[in-house]
Amino acid sequence: MTAVEIQGVSFSYGKMPFIEDLSASFAAGAVTSIVGPNGCGKSTLVKLIDGLYRPQAGRVLIGGRPTLAMRGKERARKVAVLAQASRPPAMTVEALVACGRYPYQCHEGCLGPEDKEHVESALALAGVERFRNHDLRHLSGGERQRAFIAMTLAQDTGIIVLDEPTTYLDIRACHETMQLVRRLNAEMGKTIIMVIHDLDLALRYSDNLMVMERGICSHAGTVDEVLESGAIEHAFGVSIHAVGSSFGRSYSLFPA
Repeated sequence: MTAVEIQGVSFSYGKMPFIEDLSASFAAGAVTSIVGPNGCGKSTLVKLIDGLYRPQAGRVLIGGRPTLAMRGKERARKVAVLAQASRPPAMTVEALVACGRYPYQCHEGCLGPEDKEHVESALALAGVERFRNHDLRHLSGGERQRAFIAMTLAQDTGIIVLDEPTTYLDIRACHETMQLVRRLNAEMGKTIIMVIHDLDLALRYSDNLMVMERGICSHAGTVDEVLESGAIEHAFGVSIHAVGSSFGRSYSLFPA
């Protein structure tokens, strides 16, 4: 079953095409990482999925429906998108997580009993209950990222899209964040689509990979299929050596 489908999408920031005739699909119930060199269109693709950008050609489907046929709140009830890390707002963790309930609120913006239940559940799942009254600006990078992931959980969508979720995190926080992603997938059946720059993390924690080069999908499939294709080596100019199996495997990357 397909959760998100990209059909012949083209997009440009000016006269020169940036993404051109891109087609790809993301399997429901899987963790899929989008990898590729800087400037290949990964974050632009996230904005197209989120409906922030309108393609010049083609369309994006969520659960079989075109994203642009949905109103913003309707789309936000289907896909939760966490953008790249930026300066944290001056608010508590609990207030941030409550922002995830925006698609379900009326104009008054008050939290109802169901909203509060989702906020509490999200705080617990992301392991940030003890920080509920802490200012986001005073948390470590890993703690702050878990708070933002809790916000996406409060949004209560079947699909979560993460744009560079491990940027600026230390090694331990990176793995803790990725372990949380795997747990959300395994225990809650969340479909996770991630743009990630760290190839080792992508290879360790993903079910599927999509390799992008110059605005196109050069190869997509399971981790093993993509490794066998040589698409990563071609895109990044590296050679990869794998040791172990399943999520216990590790990878060494060397310049080709």
